[in-house]
Amino acid sequence: MILRLDTPSDGDAPFMMEGMTAKNFNPARYAGRWFEVASLKRGFAGQGQEDCHCTQGVYSFDEKNKSIQVDTFCVHGSPDGYITGIRGVVKCIGDADLAMAESEEERQEMIASKCFLKFPFLPFIPKEPYDVIETDYDTFALVSGAKDKSFVQIYSRTPNPGPQFIEKYKSYLADIGYNASQIKDTPQDCEGMSMGQLQQMMAMTGMQEALTNRFPDLELRRPVQLNPFTSVFDTFKKLLELYFK
Repeated sequence: MILRLDTPSDGDAPFMMEGMTAKNFNPARYAGRWFEVASLKRGFAGQGQEDCHCTQGVYSFDEKNKSIQVDTFCVHGSPDGYITGIRGVVKCIGDADLAMAESEEERQEMIASKCFLKFPFLPFIPKEPYDVIETDYDTFALVSGAKDKSFVQIYSRTPNPGPQFIEKYKSYLADIGYNASQIKDTPQDCEGMSMGQLQQMMAMTGMQEALTNRFPDLELRRPVQLNPFTSVFDTFKKLLELYFK
């Protein structure tokens, strides 16, 4: 099932989000459930995701704020491992925003990463670039998460689209400069979960607390060292390990 939110009513022109490489990017059509079937994740943004199975993102378009909310989930270690999740917001900088830059240096920095993913509930985590390189909205999306070629995801609307699908888009990424040999398949070997079941899981109190960084008093006997310079997923793995013990 594909969930698409805030689609325009008949007669309204669809909103196109500026800044993505994908031509005429339509965030309402992009919304819904995407399964990561392969990825390259090096550097800061990829830390904490090395053992992920069944990675997926649920996207919803916020028409009022012209942004996309994304809830990302991953099962660690095996199909029966523990789940971590995080809520982020994708926004793009338009021409009006560029005009408000206080200096040319600031303007060039804004141009360099016109679209970005930030985590409102984790303000100490720096925002990351977010660029939909290409998508047909119905079957695939290719997403970059770094200014260089160190982070890219191959998304599918279905969890197991087959090896030909994955090889096709690895080849596409190789043609634009990515090292295809370093793009690794993401295991999608968890028990099937319908969109309704996923929404129920997302609505659970514990998951909402995790997604929005609202953890209760853990009554720890000693302090826990969390390094703000590690990635979002690495930090959340430590928090979830404590929360569910």
